[in-house]
Amino acid sequence: MNTNKILVIEDHPLFATGIKDLVEFVATNADIVCAASMTQALQLCGDSKPALIITDLRLPDLQGQGVIDRLSAQFPDVPLMIMSGDSALLHSIQTSQHAPSWLISKAEGFEQTSAILLEALTRAGVNVQWRPNALSNRHSNGDHITGRSGVATGIQLTQKQQMVMHYLASGLSNKEIARKLDLSPETIKTHLREIFTRTDELFF
Repeated sequence: MNTNKILVIEDHPLFATGIKDLVEFVATNADIVCAASMTQALQLCGDSKPALIITDLRLPDLQGQGVIDRLSAQFPDVPLMIMSGDSALLHSIQTSQHAPSWLISKAEGFEQTSAILLEALTRAGVNVQWRPNALSNRHSNGDHITGRSGVATGIQLTQKQQMVMHYLASGLSNKEIARKLDLSPETIKTHLREIFTRTDELFF
């Protein structure tokens, strides 16, 4: 099994592209497979089990609890990141007890979505490699990140923030990182929020 295989099930092309970009930002070696329906998702996977599934709850051929039940039956031990623009539907579903799962509204901002995605990837055992220039080239001085247009954004990570991302990419939890750096878990969360806020413009 390819431990870096990510299955994205989303029928909205723009949203599917956004999720794909986010995954590539922190998991540069990920093998991302995108499907617009449950039928297509199962056909694309075949006998290959993904490390993580990111799915919408409203698909052309299946909706709501049916999406979760079908995926849990096909991939009982695969972690699920479940996304929906319908808050009531999102919180009405019952997830499997055999694998970790995350519920997130599509109305959430970049930093919250990124933080949950990064946690899901590391918990799923995906080979996460934090590289600030994963989607772009660095500015010629090597210190600043440039956006997709190639123009320097002025975004710069502090040494502490780089250490936080290094440990997170190594699979450590927020609490474990806090112990490593002699900081509180809340401070680690603050660092992560700041990192994702600074990198916001790389995507939007």
